[in-house]
Amino acid sequence: MNLLNKVKDGMITGLRMLMPSCREALRLQSDALERPLPPTRRPGLWLHLLLCKWCRFYGQQIRFLRHAAHEHPDEYTQATSQKLSPEARERIRQKLRAGQK
Repeated sequence: MNLLNKVKDGMITGLRMLMPSCREALRLQSDALERPLPPTRRPGLWLHLLLCKWCRFYGQQIRFLRHAAHEHPDEYTQATSQKLSPEARERIRQKLRAGQK
């Protein structure tokens, strides 16, 4: 292995140690909505998001959902407090029973 390949492999290994996995990047983005990330985690997340379009897309989605929930809190609480009608409950029970057979 020549010197250039060794340097390249060392750089890639270093980036992997700095950069979080997709799973960790998703968790960090969620955490960042609640509180500032530690300064040691920000560069790795930034690098990951620079390279991974799927994690960037996830970040856009959770920021949108957070914004929508904060902008319409009445609709959110109303939606969770509604109850199913007895007829709807019975239809669900029948579907579940039919699926178990």
